Amino acid sequence: MALSVMLRNAGKLNVVGLGKTALSLPMKTLTTKSTLSAESLKTLTKLNNAQCLSRTFSLSSPKMSAAKGNHTPLWTAERLISLSLLGVVPAAFIYPSQTLDALLAVSVVLHSHWGVEAIITDYARPQVVGPLLPKVAHGALILLSIATLGGLFYIIQNDVGIANSIKQIWKIKAAGSGSAVEEASSK
Repeated sequence: MALSVMLRNAGKLNVVGLGKTALSLPMKTLTTKSTLSAESLKTLTKLNNAQCLSRTFSLSSPKMSAAKGNHTPLWTAERLISLSLLGVVPAAFIYPSQTLDALLAVSVVLHSHWGVEAIITDYARPQVVGPLLPKVAHGALILLSIATLGGLFYIIQNDVGIANSIKQIWKIKAAGSGSAVEEASSK
């Protein structure tokens, strides 16, 4: 389409000077002229009178948009969970308890679940990969999220908790790097 517009206006614009020197054909032969028959003119008039020939602008096609439902509450919940992580993560490390660890586990799993779900919805569309793969991917995501939440609750209930487990991992790394520094300084 851009090429046809360029060719139609090439005689008027003559930006590159192709009309006079480089092309042996006159510019009028490159432009297109369409003639309307009386029948097609009547049809166009009927269409113009029947409906407005303007297009509506949409960011997504109707096939790709959600079929039903109001998604504003879910969007608000996703943002609230993301915002709550800013307070829950430091609180769980400053005041370790089972309650804050449980809030941390639920918040992190929900945040991760919704993020991966958005990726699956965007990139594993039925129109692109077929109807089966998106269903399998969503089912696997649900199972993975349930298993992750169950594992985190197991750590909270039967072990030292999430925050204390992470603190212990940090201590191991810090202790390991300290001994490497001592060995290097003794040589």
